[in-house]
Amino acid sequence: MAGARSFVLNIIGESTKAKVMFFASFFIMLVLCSLMIYYVWEQAVEDTREEALKLAAVAEAGIAEEKVNVLELSGNDLTKKEYMETKERLREIAAAHKEIRFAYLFKMKEGKIYFAADSEPVDSKDYSPPGQEFTEAVKEDKQPFYDGQPIVMNSEDRWGTWVSVLIPMKDDDTGEIIAVFGVDYTVDMWYRHASAFTLQAVVLALGILLLYLSLIATIRMNASMRREKRKLSEANERLLQEEELFRTVFEQSPVGISINSDGKAEYNSMYKNIVGRSNEEINTAGWKAFTHPEDLAREIEKYEQLKADEIESYTMNKRYIKPAGDTVWANITVAPLRFSGKAEQDYLCIVEDITERVKAEKDLRESERSYAVLLSNLPGMAYRCKYDQEWTMMFASEGCLELTGYPSASLINNKAVAFNDLISPPYRDHLREEWANVVENGTKLAEEYEIITVSGETKWVFEQGQAIYDESGKVEALEGLIIDIADRKRKEEEIVYLNNHDFLTGIYNRRYLEMEKERVDREGFLPLSVMIGDINGVKLVNDAFGHAEGDVLIIETAKIIQNCCRDGDIAARTGGDEFIILMPQTNSETANDIMEQIKQKCEEYNRDLSNEAYFINISLGFATKETIDEPLEGIVKLAEDFMYKRKLLEHKSSHSVILSSIKATMHEKSHETQEHAERLTYLSKELGKQMKLSQQELDVLELVATLHDIGKVGIDDRILNKPDKLNEEEWIKMKKHSEIGYRIAMSSPDLVPIAEYILSLHERWDGNGYPQGIKEEEIPLLSRIVSVVDAYDAMTEDRAYRKAMSNAEAEMEIKKNAGSQFDPEIVTQFLDKVLPNYRRK
Repeated sequence: MAGARSFVLNIIGESTKAKVMFFASFFIMLVLCSLMIYYVWEQAVEDTREEALKLAAVAEAGIAEEKVNVLELSGNDLTKKEYMETKERLREIAAAHKEIRFAYLFKMKEGKIYFAADSEPVDSKDYSPPGQEFTEAVKEDKQPFYDGQPIVMNSEDRWGTWVSVLIPMKDDDTGEIIAVFGVDYTVDMWYRHASAFTLQAVVLALGILLLYLSLIATIRMNASMRREKRKLSEANERLLQEEELFRTVFEQSPVGISINSDGKAEYNSMYKNIVGRSNEEINTAGWKAFTHPEDLAREIEKYEQLKADEIESYTMNKRYIKPAGDTVWANITVAPLRFSGKAEQDYLCIVEDITERVKAEKDLRESERSYAVLLSNLPGMAYRCKYDQEWTMMFASEGCLELTGYPSASLINNKAVAFNDLISPPYRDHLREEWANVVENGTKLAEEYEIITVSGETKWVFEQGQAIYDESGKVEALEGLIIDIADRKRKEEEIVYLNNHDFLTGIYNRRYLEMEKERVDREGFLPLSVMIGDINGVKLVNDAFGHAEGDVLIIETAKIIQNCCRDGDIAARTGGDEFIILMPQTNSETANDIMEQIKQKCEEYNRDLSNEAYFINISLGFATKETIDEPLEGIVKLAEDFMYKRKLLEHKSSHSVILSSIKATMHEKSHETQEHAERLTYLSKELGKQMKLSQQELDVLELVATLHDIGKVGIDDRILNKPDKLNEEEWIKMKKHSEIGYRIAMSSPDLVPIAEYILSLHERWDGNGYPQGIKEEEIPLLSRIVSVVDAYDAMTEDRAYRKAMSNAEAEMEIKKNAGSQFDPEIVTQFLDKVLPNYRRK
């Protein structure tokens, strides 16, 4: 300051001509600096304007035109999903950009402007409901509706003084202006960016003026070298100070600065930091080398226009590529620096790093896109509702239609139906209690319940949600997701069903019965009757005709029992052929009536069958628990004893019926005649007498001869009646009839004594028979006798696959196989003693 004051005093002390020249030149520099400051101000305001227009355009693009089209500019809009979503979008825009005070949508009707939606909460004093006329509208407010062009304007209304940015919203198909999107900035927020840049320009101008003064001072000092050395020294010192001031301003500027003067370029620290290069690297490569290729052509065009004086300056957003390959976004302003007397043009470039701003805008667009995609692809209904009696929906995603059958608009503000009405009545109170706990404790809800769809059907859903609180801790809304879990519930019910039901009959199983025993063994279920049933002859049917036929017998019996049970009775299959019925609040007289009803239904079923082997014959018994002190297991034991007593009385007759049916089936399937059976029985007994068998042995021998082929009832008819020789696979199946006959005999107490003989009928004397491969006297005697007689009689009868042999040929064949297939002693007795006597008769 002392140097500047001394410089001015020197000027004052000079001649009038020198004074005029100095003040004229200083005035010119002052004007130039003022113009520069004014230019920076105007350019910064223009930048603000362009950025505001871009921001408004991006925000407007995020508002769906189809939602705006349905707004009626009346109170009806408040109930529309589209209004709620549009208002929420405006609120998000205002919240994301703190410099914006209001965001809103105008629509024009009959030459007047009305609010369609704004960003203010409903309870705000500045809130404008849909359909409110904007009475302060001026010509500029209506201009975008007419010419379709965006506009930035200063405005004043009942809410204050603003800078407003208005963007027309056009229909994509017709190009018609359907609405105008607007944002309002306070004057202070609008000019904040310009003020900051202008301040920097003022600092720079001061530096330039100081530099100019320093230069003038230097020139004057050099012209006055004859003056006192002290004055020259002071001038030099002053110049250094001013240059230092300029350098300080230049280097510490918060924006990048590049000055190109006399073919040389200077760059401050911020510029080098933004582009990531040193002075030497920048000067060597040139700015074109590290400008992004996509931006290069545009900047070259503007730079050429600037050099040709076609434009005064230019501003643009561009990308620099740093040495590591990463990209930085910058807003640059390039303007000429004109100095009189200089042939070459100097240029000033101011660079601002806007990477974070660009990224924020991109993130906002991506967030909006992701939010829209997320909502449209949620596997259910996302919602926001009030915490009231009706669960009034403020927002419901598009998944509402698939979940409930109602469009989401039908639920908003309970327009067509309240969500509470969709909750199945048994779950309403429980769900409200759970939400109360969630709200009180600040936890999250996770509940399963049933809803009633538009078609009247019930559907299982899972809801997960939480409460949203305002700053005072009051519940502002409930938010969450509701998804369809009907398929999962069905699978769970199927698993429960399979766990509790018998897979064959469909009635309950033993596991479920045991649980029910615990449930009904209480005072309130007395008297409690227990009935036990056991099907007679199932094993015999299984062995004779296969398990499929035995299963039919069990299934049909289960159906009869189930049909005879009343509501509240529990019928279960507890074993292969055993059933138990629990009958709560049933005395012994009623239990006996039910037992007689089951027997009657079995008799009715049997009357419709032609084959007695498939008759249902079930033994039943019951007992009744009268007092709570009686153990239930004791009652079950009494019912079981009762059943077994009846089983003993019914067993013999049922078995004889089944055996008779099996025997008839044997003759029918094997096509053996009654005469063959009689001859076989007669000749076997005669041979047994010849071998001195006891009467008891002869009786057993007769039974063996009668039922020797009983196992053939389990062989496929196509194998039994095949006219040709059996192939290997068929022969293996055919040989199984010995084992089948053995199982049938073992399943009947009356036939157990002959089971071993039936199994051994096809064993050979030499050990090459089947199924056990035993030999000689290991083969039971009665089996050896019947095998000889059966072979002889079979050879003398016609069969499907051959003609009968003569008696002589059959005898020769028997004799030929004596000692290999047959017991030689039995063959001798049969051929020498039995057959001659048989022929004489």
